[in-house]
Amino acid sequence: MNVDIFDLAISTPIGKSMTFAASSVRDVISGASPKYNKKDSKGNVVQVLSSASPTNWCHQSICEQRDGVNSNLTYFFDNAALNFDGGFSQEQDYTSRFVNSNLSWDFNKKLTTLNLGGSVAFDVSEPTNMNRDCSTDTTNTNCHKTSQQYLLGVSQILDKNSLLQLNMTYGYSEGYLSDPYKTVWFYNGNTLSDIQSDKRPREKNQFAWLVQYIHNFEGLNNAALHADYRFSMDNLGINSHTTELSWHQPITAGWQVIPRFRYYSQDSADFYSAVFSGSHNSYSVYSSDYRLAGFGAISGGLKVAKTFIDVSKPIEQLKLQAGVEYYDHIAAYQLGGNSSGNFADFSYYLVNASMGVKF
Repeated sequence: MNVDIFDLAISTPIGKSMTFAASSVRDVISGASPKYNKKDSKGNVVQVLSSASPTNWCHQSICEQRDGVNSNLTYFFDNAALNFDGGFSQEQDYTSRFVNSNLSWDFNKKLTTLNLGGSVAFDVSEPTNMNRDCSTDTTNTNCHKTSQQYLLGVSQILDKNSLLQLNMTYGYSEGYLSDPYKTVWFYNGNTLSDIQSDKRPREKNQFAWLVQYIHNFEGLNNAALHADYRFSMDNLGINSHTTELSWHQPITAGWQVIPRFRYYSQDSADFYSAVFSGSHNSYSVYSSDYRLAGFGAISGGLKVAKTFIDVSKPIEQLKLQAGVEYYDHIAAYQLGGNSSGNFADFSYYLVNASMGVKF
Protein backbone atom coordinates (compact mmCIF):
# COMPACT_ATOMS: atom_id res chain seq x y z
CA MET A 1 0.00 0.00 0.00
CA ASN A 2 1.25 3.49 -0.86
CA VAL A 3 0.18 6.67 0.94
CA ASP A 4 1.01 10.22 -0.19
CA ILE A 5 0.15 13.13 2.12
CA PHE A 6 0.26 16.81 1.15
CA ASP A 7 -0.16 19.59 3.73
CA LEU A 8 -0.45 23.35 3.47
CA ALA A 9 -0.88 25.67 6.49
CA ILE A 10 -0.84 29.43 7.05
CA SER A 11 -1.04 31.55 10.20
CA THR A 12 -1.35 35.33 10.54
CA PRO A 13 -1.91 37.80 13.41
CA ILE A 14 -5.08 39.91 13.56
CA GLY A 15 -4.30 43.01 15.55
CA LYS A 16 -2.38 42.55 18.78
CA SER A 17 -4.56 39.93 20.46
CA MET A 18 -5.73 37.47 17.81
CA THR A 19 -4.28 34.91 15.45
CA PHE A 20 -5.97 33.21 12.51
CA ALA A 21 -4.71 29.95 11.03
CA ALA A 22 -5.92 27.73 8.21
CA SER A 23 -4.70 24.44 6.80
CA SER A 24 -5.55 21.91 4.14
CA VAL A 25 -4.53 18.30 3.58
CA ARG A 26 -4.81 15.74 0.79
CA ASP A 27 -4.21 12.02 1.36
CA VAL A 28 -3.89 9.69 -1.61
CA ILE A 29 -3.95 5.96 -0.84
CA SER A 30 -3.54 3.07 -3.25
CA GLY A 31 -2.86 -0.62 -2.87
CA ALA A 32 -4.36 -3.75 -1.34
CA SER A 33 -6.14 -3.83 2.02
CA PRO A 34 -6.97 -6.65 4.50
CA LYS A 35 -10.53 -7.91 3.95
CA TYR A 36 -10.92 -10.94 6.21
CA ASN A 37 -9.16 -13.88 7.87
CA LYS A 38 -9.74 -17.52 7.00
CA LYS A 39 -8.29 -20.95 7.69
CA ASP A 40 -6.11 -22.68 5.13
CA SER A 41 -6.12 -26.42 4.37
CA LYS A 42 -3.96 -27.06 7.45
CA GLY A 43 -6.19 -25.10 9.79
CA ASN A 44 -3.83 -22.14 10.04
CA VAL A 45 -5.27 -18.62 10.03
CA VAL A 46 -4.24 -16.49 7.04
CA GLN A 47 -5.13 -12.92 6.17
CA VAL A 48 -6.71 -12.26 2.77
CA LEU A 49 -6.07 -8.94 1.01
CA SER A 50 -8.20 -7.26 -1.60
CA SER A 51 -7.03 -8.04 -5.11
CA ALA A 52 -5.06 -5.62 -7.24
CA SER A 53 -7.59 -5.51 -10.04
CA PRO A 54 -7.94 -2.16 -11.88
CA THR A 55 -10.67 0.28 -10.92
CA ASN A 56 -12.10 3.21 -12.78
CA TRP A 57 -9.34 5.63 -11.80
CA CYS A 58 -6.29 3.68 -10.62
CA HIS A 59 -4.61 0.33 -11.05
CA GLN A 60 -5.07 -1.02 -7.51
CA SER A 61 -8.10 -2.37 -5.66
CA ILE A 62 -7.93 0.40 -3.04
CA CYS A 63 -7.74 3.89 -4.47
CA GLU A 64 -8.84 6.64 -2.13
CA GLN A 65 -8.38 10.39 -1.92
CA ARG A 66 -9.24 12.45 1.15
CA ASP A 67 -9.38 16.24 1.15
CA GLY A 68 -9.67 18.22 4.35
CA VAL A 69 -9.66 21.86 5.46
CA ASN A 70 -9.35 23.38 8.91
CA SER A 71 -9.53 26.93 10.32
CA ASN A 72 -8.49 28.23 13.71
CA LEU A 73 -9.01 31.47 15.64
CA THR A 74 -7.15 32.23 18.88
CA TYR A 75 -7.69 35.20 21.19
CA PHE A 76 -4.95 36.05 23.70
CA PHE A 77 -5.68 37.60 27.10
CA ASP A 78 -3.05 38.73 29.59
CA ASN A 79 -2.92 35.33 31.29
CA ALA A 80 -5.01 33.12 29.04
CA ALA A 81 -5.75 32.08 25.47
CA LEU A 82 -9.07 30.96 23.99
CA ASN A 83 -9.10 28.90 20.82
CA PHE A 84 -11.90 27.95 18.39
CA ASP A 85 -11.33 25.40 15.66
CA GLY A 86 -13.43 23.76 12.96
CA GLY A 87 -13.20 21.91 9.70
CA PHE A 88 -14.24 18.98 7.55
CA SER A 89 -12.76 16.23 5.44
CA GLN A 90 -14.30 14.25 2.61
CA GLU A 91 -13.50 11.14 0.62
CA GLN A 92 -15.44 8.96 -1.77
CA ASP A 93 -17.43 7.17 0.92
CA TYR A 94 -16.84 9.15 4.13
CA THR A 95 -17.48 12.71 5.32
CA SER A 96 -16.45 14.18 8.66
CA ARG A 97 -17.20 17.60 10.21
CA PHE A 98 -15.85 18.80 13.54
CA VAL A 99 -15.64 21.77 15.90
CA ASN A 100 -13.58 22.20 19.05
CA SER A 101 -12.49 24.78 21.56
CA ASN A 102 -9.62 25.03 24.05
CA LEU A 103 -8.87 27.37 26.95
CA SER A 104 -5.41 27.71 28.50
CA TRP A 105 -4.96 29.78 31.67
CA ASP A 106 -1.62 30.79 33.21
CA PHE A 107 -1.32 31.41 36.96
CA ASN A 108 1.20 30.97 39.78
CA LYS A 109 3.39 33.67 38.15
CA LYS A 110 2.91 31.87 34.82
CA LEU A 111 4.67 28.78 36.13
CA THR A 112 1.45 26.75 35.90
CA THR A 113 -0.95 26.42 32.97
CA LEU A 114 -4.40 24.87 33.13
CA ASN A 115 -5.82 23.49 29.87
CA LEU A 116 -9.49 22.76 29.19
CA GLY A 117 -10.76 21.49 25.84
CA GLY A 118 -13.73 19.96 24.12
CA SER A 119 -14.59 18.76 20.62
CA VAL A 120 -17.40 17.11 18.71
CA ALA A 121 -17.33 15.41 15.29
CA PHE A 122 -20.16 14.29 13.01
CA ASP A 123 -19.28 11.53 10.54
CA VAL A 124 -21.28 9.96 7.72
CA SER A 125 -20.24 6.74 5.99
CA GLU A 126 -21.64 5.81 2.58
CA PRO A 127 -20.09 2.43 1.72
CA THR A 128 -19.89 1.51 -1.94
CA ASN A 129 -20.71 -2.15 -1.27
CA MET A 130 -24.44 -1.64 -0.89
CA ASN A 131 -25.13 -5.20 0.24
CA ARG A 132 -23.74 -4.48 3.71
CA ASP A 133 -26.17 -3.84 6.58
CA CYS A 134 -24.35 -0.78 7.87
CA SER A 135 -27.07 0.99 9.83
CA THR A 136 -30.69 1.02 10.77
CA ASP A 137 -31.49 3.51 7.98
CA THR A 138 -34.16 2.17 5.65
CA THR A 139 -32.04 3.26 2.68
CA ASN A 140 -29.12 1.16 3.97
CA THR A 141 -26.71 3.77 2.59
CA ASN A 142 -25.94 6.30 5.33
CA CYS A 143 -24.11 5.34 8.51
CA HIS A 144 -23.82 8.11 11.10
CA LYS A 145 -21.37 8.47 13.95
CA THR A 146 -20.98 11.21 16.57
CA SER A 147 -17.80 11.56 18.62
CA GLN A 148 -17.06 13.79 21.60
CA GLN A 149 -13.78 14.38 23.42
CA TYR A 150 -12.95 16.42 26.52
CA LEU A 151 -9.54 17.34 27.93
CA LEU A 152 -8.30 18.45 31.33
CA GLY A 153 -4.60 19.15 31.66
CA VAL A 154 -1.98 21.04 33.61
CA SER A 155 1.56 22.09 32.70
CA GLN A 156 4.06 22.91 35.43
CA ILE A 157 7.48 24.55 35.05
CA LEU A 158 9.67 22.71 37.57
CA ASP A 159 12.78 24.82 37.11
CA LYS A 160 14.43 26.83 34.36
CA ASN A 161 15.24 23.64 32.42
CA SER A 162 12.33 21.29 33.19
CA LEU A 163 8.63 21.10 32.33
CA LEU A 164 6.04 18.51 33.39
CA GLN A 165 2.66 18.10 31.68
CA LEU A 166 -0.29 15.95 32.79
CA ASN A 167 -3.40 15.42 30.63
CA MET A 168 -6.57 13.40 31.03
CA THR A 169 -9.01 12.95 28.15
CA TYR A 170 -12.41 11.34 27.89
CA GLY A 171 -13.94 10.32 24.58
CA TYR A 172 -17.41 9.07 23.73
CA SER A 173 -18.58 7.77 20.35
CA GLU A 174 -22.00 6.50 19.31
CA GLY A 175 -23.53 5.32 16.09
CA TYR A 176 -22.02 3.20 13.36
CA LEU A 177 -18.57 2.08 14.60
CA SER A 178 -18.17 -0.97 12.33
CA ASP A 179 -16.14 -1.32 9.12
CA PRO A 180 -18.50 -2.05 6.19
CA TYR A 181 -15.65 -3.43 4.05
CA LYS A 182 -14.58 -6.21 6.41
CA THR A 183 -16.17 -9.63 6.92
CA VAL A 184 -15.97 -12.22 9.69
CA TRP A 185 -15.65 -15.96 9.00
CA PHE A 186 -17.24 -18.60 11.28
CA TYR A 187 -16.04 -22.21 11.44
CA ASN A 188 -17.13 -25.56 12.82
CA GLY A 189 -13.71 -27.06 13.35
CA ASN A 190 -11.93 -26.35 10.07
CA THR A 191 -15.14 -26.24 8.03
CA LEU A 192 -16.52 -22.83 7.05
CA SER A 193 -20.06 -22.42 8.36
CA ASP A 194 -20.92 -18.76 7.87
CA ILE A 195 -19.68 -15.35 6.69
CA GLN A 196 -20.99 -12.14 8.23
CA SER A 197 -20.30 -8.41 8.00
CA ASP A 198 -18.19 -6.75 10.70
CA LYS A 199 -20.49 -5.92 13.65
CA ARG A 200 -19.28 -3.81 16.59
CA PRO A 201 -20.94 -2.11 19.58
CA ARG A 202 -22.65 1.18 18.78
CA GLU A 203 -21.14 2.98 21.78
CA LYS A 204 -17.57 3.52 22.93
CA ASN A 205 -16.21 5.18 26.08
CA GLN A 206 -12.49 5.86 26.34
CA PHE A 207 -10.26 7.36 29.03
CA ALA A 208 -6.62 8.32 28.46
CA TRP A 209 -3.86 9.74 30.65
CA LEU A 210 -0.69 11.41 29.37
CA VAL A 211 2.49 12.27 31.26
CA GLN A 212 5.12 14.33 29.42
CA TYR A 213 8.49 15.48 30.74
CA ILE A 214 10.78 17.90 28.92
CA HIS A 215 14.30 18.73 30.07
CA ASN A 216 16.73 21.19 28.53
CA PHE A 217 20.47 20.47 28.70
CA GLU A 218 22.31 23.79 28.57
CA GLY A 219 25.73 22.15 28.48
CA LEU A 220 24.82 20.23 25.31
CA ASN A 221 24.09 23.29 23.19
CA ASN A 222 20.56 23.51 24.69
CA ALA A 223 19.53 20.03 23.60
CA ALA A 224 16.16 18.84 24.90
CA LEU A 225 14.84 15.44 25.95
CA HIS A 226 11.10 14.78 25.44
CA ALA A 227 9.75 11.73 27.31
CA ASP A 228 6.04 10.76 27.01
CA TYR A 229 3.93 7.98 28.47
CA ARG A 230 0.24 7.46 27.63
CA PHE A 231 -2.21 4.91 28.97
CA SER A 232 -5.74 4.46 27.63
CA MET A 233 -8.65 2.14 28.31
CA ASP A 234 -12.14 1.73 26.89
CA ASN A 235 -15.29 -0.29 27.37
CA LEU A 236 -14.38 -2.48 24.37
CA GLY A 237 -11.62 -4.16 26.39
CA ILE A 238 -8.68 -2.40 24.73
CA ASN A 239 -6.01 -1.20 27.16
CA SER A 240 -2.99 0.42 25.53
CA HIS A 241 0.42 1.74 26.55
CA THR A 242 2.52 4.21 24.56
CA THR A 243 6.06 5.30 25.38
CA GLU A 244 7.88 7.85 23.24
CA LEU A 245 11.35 9.38 23.51
CA SER A 246 12.83 12.08 21.31
CA TRP A 247 16.05 14.08 21.48
CA HIS A 248 16.15 17.59 19.99
CA GLN A 249 19.77 18.45 19.29
CA PRO A 250 20.77 21.88 17.90
CA ILE A 251 24.11 21.66 16.14
CA THR A 252 25.32 24.86 14.55
CA ALA A 253 24.31 27.49 12.00
CA GLY A 254 20.61 26.72 12.39
CA TRP A 255 20.88 22.94 12.03
CA GLN A 256 18.95 20.56 14.29
CA VAL A 257 18.80 16.75 14.46
CA ILE A 258 15.87 14.94 16.12
CA PRO A 259 16.04 11.15 16.64
CA ARG A 260 12.83 9.53 17.91
CA PHE A 261 11.75 6.17 19.36
CA ARG A 262 8.19 4.96 20.11
CA TYR A 263 6.74 1.76 21.56
CA TYR A 264 3.03 0.88 21.55
CA SER A 265 1.16 -2.12 22.95
CA GLN A 266 -2.55 -2.92 23.18
CA ASP A 267 -4.83 -5.72 24.34
CA SER A 268 -7.43 -7.14 21.97
CA ALA A 269 -11.06 -6.04 22.02
CA ASP A 270 -13.50 -8.28 23.87
CA PHE A 271 -15.33 -9.09 20.63
CA TYR A 272 -12.24 -9.74 18.48
CA SER A 273 -11.11 -13.06 17.10
CA ALA A 274 -9.08 -13.89 14.00
CA VAL A 275 -11.86 -16.33 13.08
CA PHE A 276 -14.89 -17.40 15.13
CA SER A 277 -16.22 -20.80 16.12
CA GLY A 278 -19.82 -21.88 15.73
CA SER A 279 -22.64 -19.68 14.44
CA HIS A 280 -22.87 -15.90 14.41
CA ASN A 281 -26.15 -16.25 16.32
CA SER A 282 -24.05 -17.08 19.38
CA TYR A 283 -22.47 -13.61 19.35
CA SER A 284 -24.04 -10.17 19.65
CA VAL A 285 -20.98 -8.37 18.23
CA TYR A 286 -17.90 -9.65 16.39
CA SER A 287 -14.93 -8.42 14.39
CA SER A 288 -11.74 -9.84 12.87
CA ASP A 289 -10.20 -6.42 12.12
CA TYR A 290 -6.45 -6.65 12.89
CA ARG A 291 -6.60 -3.14 14.39
CA LEU A 292 -8.65 -4.57 17.27
CA ALA A 293 -6.26 -7.45 17.91
CA GLY A 294 -3.61 -7.59 20.61
CA PHE A 295 -0.27 -6.46 19.22
CA GLY A 296 2.77 -4.28 19.78
CA ALA A 297 4.53 -1.80 17.52
CA ILE A 298 8.01 -0.30 17.54
CA SER A 299 8.90 2.72 15.46
CA GLY A 300 11.92 4.98 15.19
CA GLY A 301 13.04 7.79 12.98
CA LEU A 302 15.32 10.70 12.36
CA LYS A 303 14.46 14.26 11.36
CA VAL A 304 16.90 16.93 10.19
CA ALA A 305 15.98 20.63 10.17
CA LYS A 306 17.74 23.76 8.93
CA THR A 307 16.60 27.30 9.79
CA PHE A 308 17.63 30.35 7.78
CA ILE A 309 17.27 33.80 9.39
CA ASP A 310 16.79 37.08 7.46
CA VAL A 311 16.87 35.35 4.10
CA SER A 312 15.67 38.30 2.04
CA LYS A 313 12.76 40.68 2.30
CA PRO A 314 9.93 39.98 2.89
CA ILE A 315 11.03 36.56 4.24
CA GLU A 316 12.17 36.75 7.86
CA GLN A 317 12.72 33.03 8.40
CA LEU A 318 12.86 29.89 6.29
CA LYS A 319 12.81 26.42 7.88
CA LEU A 320 13.41 23.21 5.92
CA GLN A 321 12.79 19.77 7.41
CA ALA A 322 13.21 16.21 6.16
CA GLY A 323 12.82 12.91 7.95
CA VAL A 324 12.44 9.16 7.70
CA GLU A 325 10.66 6.72 10.03
CA TYR A 326 10.31 2.93 10.21
CA TYR A 327 7.27 1.25 11.80
CA ASP A 328 7.09 -2.46 12.73
CA HIS A 329 3.70 -3.96 13.76
CA ILE A 330 4.21 -7.41 15.34
CA ALA A 331 1.79 -9.47 17.46
CA ALA A 332 4.68 -10.80 19.57
CA TYR A 333 5.67 -7.25 20.57
CA GLN A 334 2.58 -6.99 22.81
CA LEU A 335 3.33 -6.59 26.52
CA GLY A 336 3.23 -10.05 28.07
CA GLY A 337 3.70 -11.69 24.68
CA ASN A 338 1.19 -12.76 22.05
CA SER A 339 1.16 -16.19 20.45
CA SER A 340 -1.79 -15.60 18.11
CA GLY A 341 0.44 -15.84 15.05
CA ASN A 342 2.09 -13.48 12.59
CA PHE A 343 -0.58 -13.51 9.86
CA ALA A 344 -1.38 -9.80 10.47
CA ASP A 345 2.18 -8.51 10.97
CA PHE A 346 3.39 -5.70 8.72
CA SER A 347 5.84 -2.81 8.54
CA TYR A 348 6.25 0.42 6.61
CA TYR A 349 8.62 3.31 5.89
CA LEU A 350 7.52 6.93 6.11
CA VAL A 351 9.46 9.71 4.38
CA ASN A 352 8.49 13.34 4.91
CA ALA A 353 9.68 16.81 4.00
CA SER A 354 8.36 20.26 4.84
CA MET A 355 9.10 23.95 4.34
CA GLY A 356 8.06 26.75 6.70
CA VAL A 357 8.22 30.43 5.72
CA LYS A 358 7.77 33.36 8.12
CA PHE A 359 7.06 36.82 6.68
